[in-house]
Amino acid sequence: MLFGINLEGWLTIAAIVLGPVLAFAIQHWRDGLRDARKRRLQIFQQLLLTLKVPMAPRHVDALNSVPLDFSSDSSVMQAWRLYTSHLNDSAMLRNNNLRWGERKFELLVDLASEMGRSLGYDHIDKATLRDNIYVPQGYADQEEEFRQMRATMLQVLRGERPIPMTMVGPVHVEEPLQAVQELPAAEQPRLPVPPPVRADE
Repeated sequence: MLFGINLEGWLTIAAIVLGPVLAFAIQHWRDGLRDARKRRLQIFQQLLLTLKVPMAPRHVDALNSVPLDFSSDSSVMQAWRLYTSHLNDSAMLRNNNLRWGERKFELLVDLASEMGRSLGYDHIDKATLRDNIYVPQGYADQEEEFRQMRATMLQVLRGERPIPMTMVGPVHVEEPLQAVQELPAAEQPRLPVPPPVRADE
């Protein structure tokens, strides 16, 4: 007995004081686990939704978020390192573009499979990820057309490619126009480069 209070009394006081603190700590811990799983699930969903559309911004965001929320899973992190290392293998991309693309998709499937396993989705196997994800051909065509348009526009802006023009309607001239000899792209005058915009402007 201490201060006139027996052991049972002290245990009761400890339960009254520490009970709410322990309950709050346990609830905070459970909320953290739930939020962490929610973030991992969102990354996994975004990766699945863009599995065959790797140029989508959501795909890149999901890929770069993997080390933030899957750092505790060594299998996921190993698959992520292999995939991102391959993405940065510019030598293989230049030498064998087709094989680079095939290997890229294989490693992405491995990464998505490991993420699914980590989240408890064991029924989503590699065959499902590789063969049963649907992407309309129009998406792929649209992405390729955008790539071509961007490349062409850059050539025009750099002065490496002329803009084809066609005159529509009647043209009245007093005498025939002389044919203009077209200069090769290398000999065409370069457009002046605009001065850089200052950050404080």
